Amino acid sequence: MRPLLHPLGLGALFPTSWWNPGLFWIWEWRRTSFFHQTHDVISMVPLLVGAPCYYTSSPDVMKQLLNNELKTYSMKPNWLTSTLLLWGDNLFSANGDMWKRHRRILAPAFTAKTYTLVASETAAACEEMIIAEGWDAMDSMVIEDFNRLPLKLGLMIIARCGFGLRLPWKSEPNGEHGLDLEYALRYVARTRYARVRLPPWIYKLRLQRVDAFDRVWKTLDSFMHEFLRARQTELVATPGEDGQSGDIFSRLVAAMDSEGRLGLDEQEMIGNAFMLMFGGHETTAAALATTMGFLAIHQQEQETAYSEIVNTIPPTRDPAPNDFSKMPHLLACFHESLRIFPAAMLITREMTEDVPIKVRSPAEEIMVLKKGSLMIIEMIAVHRNPRFFPDPEKYRPSRWYGVADPDLSMFGVGPRACIGKRFGQTMAISFLTFLLRDWKVDVTLLPGESRAEYEQRVMGKARRVGFAFGCESLSLKFTRRK
Repeated sequence: MRPLLHPLGLGALFPTSWWNPGLFWIWEWRRTSFFHQTHDVISMVPLLVGAPCYYTSSPDVMKQLLNNELKTYSMKPNWLTSTLLLWGDNLFSANGDMWKRHRRILAPAFTAKTYTLVASETAAACEEMIIAEGWDAMDSMVIEDFNRLPLKLGLMIIARCGFGLRLPWKSEPNGEHGLDLEYALRYVARTRYARVRLPPWIYKLRLQRVDAFDRVWKTLDSFMHEFLRARQTELVATPGEDGQSGDIFSRLVAAMDSEGRLGLDEQEMIGNAFMLMFGGHETTAAALATTMGFLAIHQQEQETAYSEIVNTIPPTRDPAPNDFSKMPHLLACFHESLRIFPAAMLITREMTEDVPIKVRSPAEEIMVLKKGSLMIIEMIAVHRNPRFFPDPEKYRPSRWYGVADPDLSMFGVGPRACIGKRFGQTMAISFLTFLLRDWKVDVTLLPGESRAEYEQRVMGKARRVGFAFGCESLSLKFTRRK
């Protein structure tokens, strides 16, 4: 392709059109991209602004690059990680030895105790949602903007299980800052690109909107630093606990103090905290919304999932992590939704040395990615590649039956695959179980519209939700099961 502007640079500021691929060409042109999926790799050479790069739609190429990246030393390009560094170095932005250090500290914080807590807190939050939204008094209702519910719930679960912050369904000002924590977190997530782009001098002009913008950012940053120090004080006062509480943040703080100079410093802790908070809740929430949308369209898949739920979990108790292996269809429904709408649209890697890869289409050959070249793994096309996913436009959960955990490529592959994968799966299955056990979900069709037409009209649209990619806002009908 030979666009005028780089799709991830200036081209991202303009909508997708015949002259500008933009950021969303990978979705808008998904049925014809990569020469109708006949090429594993294509080049993108901007004519005016931006460096050349490669895109791939091949799961094989993705695995070759990501499974071996600790050997080839490919890295996330610095110019694409600026928004990830707003709060400090973190696992998601780091490369090389710095990434290994972050991973060594963070990975042990995700334990079986964490996932048990996620399941129980998701059930509790769903109960709060039912009461706060008034569902307990209704047998049937239409939710016009369903997507906001898993987004709100996702933030609550990350806050509770990740940080021990008890965000209620209806938020209130929190602490001496008079901070509405939920509002501040959402505001910061929504405005992070502006924070990167605004020059330092603009804050000196004392403009009302800029001052208000800056105040929220600084107040939240101050809150998180004070929260970190308070947690350190608690751990010093109760050394026997040693960070063994259920939330991830407490264990990270304990590791921070015990590792000494080999551990994470305060700003790195804050950086990881924000990335876990934002990346974690937005990606899972987007996937949950699309899953409910597809299950509302495909009633037979929903009924299979419902039968699985009621045959596994008695109505007298909430789901637990050890139940999930007994509900393969429900988990497959979630994974299939992530295949069609992968929460991460792109994975980018810059080569730090010449890297040979084997491509199979249009012809089998060895291709050498030269040092300094950029490869963009296009996750939408990867998961619509018909050689690996027959009938890629069809919602077919059964394609994930029996697939090994490392092969769930929607979460990435290799050593840098999503660290919060099981956290997200646990929250998702708990949420889906809670809703589908008590409610039947359906779509609201236009007069004379078929389900296939609805699927094309509604699920054919996409948007970014912060760090995540998902479907447009859904209007869903819920009917209480008898």
